[in-house]
Amino acid sequence: MRHWVFVVLIFCACAGLPNRESSSPLSESYRQYRRHHNLLYIHNFDNRTYAPQLTGRLKEKVQRAFLRHRSLVVTTEKEKAELFLTGTIHHYSEEIAIYDRIAGPKSFNLEIIASFRIRARTTNGSEAPAEEHTVRFMTNYSLAEPFFESRFVAEERLLEGLAERMVDLAWTPENT
Repeated sequence: MRHWVFVVLIFCACAGLPNRESSSPLSESYRQYRRHHNLLYIHNFDNRTYAPQLTGRLKEKVQRAFLRHRSLVVTTEKEKAELFLTGTIHHYSEEIAIYDRIAGPKSFNLEIIASFRIRARTTNGSEAPAEEHTVRFMTNYSLAEPFFESRFVAEERLLEGLAERMVDLAWTPENT
């Protein structure tokens, strides 16, 4: 069993997947811009996984999380936005965690890894100051043990957790 875990870890490392949370350092120009601008437009996430249903749902969860935290004002009008959030879902997996006595799956683990970037609007064509983060979130659900849950409900919980973590990582002037 340990051999397979080692093989999977090597495969993930070789595939270039971000395997932990990370953030890029913030420039002073970005910090200054963010102190005075907070109107955010969220683009659809790029999806590099086999689960196309995650893209729109993640965007919706991120919008709700920013609205709940009130760290940025979310707009649906791209022309009025001062900041733009773009992101990529790099990895999504569902693995069997527990089998029953007849080798049927009882419990599953879900994992998602995504990166996002919040960049400032530029008017002069220069490089826009930005912040970048990579986020990972995991959860599990069970089909055969209390508390029963469907895969869809577990995915919703997974995406909500990822969105909350994204909002928590986004820099706000109060965090300094």
